[in-house]
Formats: sequence, C-alpha cells, structure tokens
Amino acid sequence: MAIRVGIVEDEAQAAQTLQQYLTRFSGENGTQFHIRVYDNPIILLENYPADFDLIYMDIQMPMMNGMEAARRLRTLDEKVLLVFVTSLTQYAIAGYSVSALDYIVKPVNYYDFALKLTRALKRVDSVRANVLSISTQAGTTRVDLDDITYVEVQNHQLTYHTVEGTYSQYGSIGALARELAGKGFAQCNSCYLVNLQHVREIAGYTVRLSDGSGLKISQPRKKSFTEIFHAYRAGRQEE
Repeated sequence: MAIRVGIVEDEAQAAQTLQQYLTRFSGENGTQFHIRVYDNPIILLENYPADFDLIYMDIQMPMMNGMEAARRLRTLDEKVLLVFVTSLTQYAIAGYSVSALDYIVKPVNYYDFALKLTRALKRVDSVRANVLSISTQAGTTRVDLDDITYVEVQNHQLTYHTVEGTYSQYGSIGALARELAGKGFAQCNSCYLVNLQHVREIAGYTVRLSDGSGLKISQPRKKSFTEIFHAYRAGRQEE
C-alpha cells in the first residue's frame, strides 16, 4: 500500500524539491508514495481527508504559520506523523509541543532527508498496525484498535462501537474479521466482532463487555469463541 504523504509548503521550488526527493527515494527503495501538495495550510485544514501517513510542514508561511497549522491539525488527526521543514531550527524544536516526529533544515539535503524518511516509515508501519481507518459520510476517521469495543453489522452496514462513540460505514463483517485477524478480535456470532480485551466475562451464551454491553453468542460459535477468548487471556497474562 502506498504511503500517503502531504507537503504543506508555500514556496513552489521547496515543494518541488521534496517531491523529487520522495521520487528518488521511491526509486532507490521500492517504496510507493501518493503525494498531495498544498501551498496554503488553510486549504489542507478546511478539507482535511484524515488519511495521511506523513505530512511535511513548512513553518514560515504567510497565511498561517506551520506551528499554528500543526496545532489545528492535531485537533483533526492525532495519528498522522508530522515533520517540520524550516530554516530556523529554534522554531522546529518547538514542534515537539505538537508531537512532531522530526524536523528538516532548509536547504534540504537529500541524504538527511532519506535518513529521516527511513525512520518515519518505521513509525508509519507501527501506526498502521494499530489504527483502523473508517470511511463515514462525514469523511475518514482513524480509530485506535484498542478503543474499539465491538463491531456489529446490519443490512451491510458496519457500526463500530468505541470508547469515543460510534462510527458507521458499509462493509462486510467477514472481510473486517479477516483484516483484523491476529489482532485480538473474534466473532461471537454472525453479527458481532468483539475486541477481546474489552470482554469482562462470558456468561452462558452472553459475552459481557467493559462498556456494559451484553452480546449474544450463537450456539455454533460458542465453543470456538470461548476457546479463542481463554487463549487470548492466557497470552496476555504471560506478557
């Protein structure tokens, strides 16, 4: 899957340099990038797609400086990796207040760029492994897997129940179960996919969750679900 990269840079030449470096890195390492460029951070924030893996943010921009843009960005997306690009290192260091991963000093040197990009890509893999992107009518939302209590399906619509609220999108619970295989989820019946870390107990044919929900366990899945749950709990205790 291509790495989704945003470049927020008002100087056309600087933006082009970053694009060229990404293209060169792709050729040297086989990493695919999908790149979007914004010459104004306001445009990014007003139509934020919440699907970026990595954003390169210039700090000195006329309409809105990169630090303020980053603060607003964090209210929309806590997961995206952020790298500042600036000629003033004192501002870049302040970027850690908005959980910036790193900073690059202008004029950007390719080898420094490639080194820091390699480090960033390792973090991208880690974030992707623990985050699920949900496409709703309001746009894309990224949710921590740990925050999902269970998912239910009705008329081909998946509803994700999370500690922050519910989100809905069309999809197949079977496909979702395959996507989340090995990540601590199991089906207790054909309608529910349960996050096992939120299971409080299994009582007969009911699984009780930490949020107070009680979900029905179907007779055909009772044995397998119970075994999966006990194996999961045993594995957690050994960690």
